[in-house]
Amino acid sequence: MHRLKLGFKNLPIQRKIGVAIQMTCASALAVAAAAIFVAQLITFRQAFTRDLEAIGSILGNNSTAAISFKDRKAAEEILGAVSAKSHILQATLRLPDESVFAEYKASGFSGASVAPKGDGFHFFGPWLVLNRPVLLAGERIATLRLVSNYQNEYRRSFRLYAAILAGVLIASILLTLLLSQRVERLISAPILDLAQTAQEVARRKDYSLRVAKRSEDEVGQLTASFNSMLAKIQNDDATLRESHQVLERQIEERKKAEEALEKVNKQLLVTSRQAGMAEVATGVLHNVGNVLNSVNVSLTVIRDQLQQSEVSSLLKLSALLQSHAADQAQFLTTHPKGQAIPGFVVQLAEQLGQEHERLNEEHNLLVRNVEHIKEIVAMQQNYASVSGIRETISIADLVEDALRLHTAGLQRHGVQIQRDFASVPPINIDKHKVLQVLVNLIHNAKYALDASGRADRQLSVAICLNGDNRLRITVADNGIGIPPENLTRIFSLGFTTRKGGHGFGLHSGANAAKEMGGELRAHSDGPGKGAAFTLELPLSSEKVRS
Repeated sequence: MHRLKLGFKNLPIQRKIGVAIQMTCASALAVAAAAIFVAQLITFRQAFTRDLEAIGSILGNNSTAAISFKDRKAAEEILGAVSAKSHILQATLRLPDESVFAEYKASGFSGASVAPKGDGFHFFGPWLVLNRPVLLAGERIATLRLVSNYQNEYRRSFRLYAAILAGVLIASILLTLLLSQRVERLISAPILDLAQTAQEVARRKDYSLRVAKRSEDEVGQLTASFNSMLAKIQNDDATLRESHQVLERQIEERKKAEEALEKVNKQLLVTSRQAGMAEVATGVLHNVGNVLNSVNVSLTVIRDQLQQSEVSSLLKLSALLQSHAADQAQFLTTHPKGQAIPGFVVQLAEQLGQEHERLNEEHNLLVRNVEHIKEIVAMQQNYASVSGIRETISIADLVEDALRLHTAGLQRHGVQIQRDFASVPPINIDKHKVLQVLVNLIHNAKYALDASGRADRQLSVAICLNGDNRLRITVADNGIGIPPENLTRIFSLGFTTRKGGHGFGLHSGANAAKEMGGELRAHSDGPGKGAAFTLELPLSSEKVRS
């Protein structure tokens, strides 16, 4: 390490600048690439399980009728629809007695004869297995098992992410090399001129030499000062020579005095030259140090710009489109995420355009002033993931959508719905998260009302402002109520009082509310006295909490 430091210290300044720029950019690119790569793999796993869960939900809901009427052929046709998903190798409907009611197997797949039991996701050998209950009127009539070739999809995505990152890294490194060479020339050329001229002056003792001034920055000022010093030394030298000649003419008559004066003049000449050269050297070192400090500051600016680049958003968008390559047209026109992509692309293009303009201005400034060295590197993160896109929506329409999702169940249980919607402005929020919370609250209220045995089952939904620039949505029922000791426990992961419940809905709802800058609260006067859940959200657009 000591030898490496000495080797770098002894390099020419042109090489030092190039090595410093390239090492800084390479380090920033490597860290950013590693972070993006890990984030993409995590996002892939989450998206993969969500996709499998969605497929399982659709198949389970569509097969209830076939199971009820014992129509195996219809059930097999429903399961056969997963053939469009190449990674799904097997889909099986098993009755409560574990007998196979209907089954689909991909061509060439012998089937998973032994698989994990229990609902939810299970990693089993090279496969990801989803066991999902098929419910009818709240009762389990079958179990849907999906077997997916998780590893193949994982490897394919791994190779894709690696190829994209490798391409971006190579392009960025090539651009860094190209720009660093130009920056090296701009910075080092005038400094090298100064060094070479100083060496010539010291070697030849010729103070008439001058350095060509290339710019008006600090190096240009240093060049002007250097030339001014040389001119002063040249004038002093000429004056001394002239004085010497005058003295020789004046003391011709006194030889000893003339010799003494000659010695004094020569000593004065040497001292003057040494003092001038010391002054030049001090000025050169001081100004070169300032220029190198400016270069160091510029390298820090380059690193910061690399860390804040919007290219990470472009890579995430590319990954999203690749994941829907098979149904891209339908995804862009019908899926909420797909519909949001054009607007997102426009916004991203504006941001990249602004970023490019800032970097271009910084580059032009660097030509005029050495203290600003800046690279253009298009690389980031922080994605917001595509699933967290915020939209300006009517909260009343969103509540109605949540109620419509439960219309059949509420009517079947004889639930009367009361609406109390105050006039509130549109809200900018992640509507998918809000809808998920509302659907879960209405679902819980429906079961609470059914378990109460009351004839007058009432569900009320209210929308209002709380006077603190926050929106409040309250879902209340006159069902079985909540014991006081459970009011703080119901939001804990795994806590549930309902048979067959999993204790995940309220926990995830509370987390989603917190991520959106809001809060989910519960209130009940006790068993048999109903319950009310209040979702409070910021009315104005706020930064989502981590």
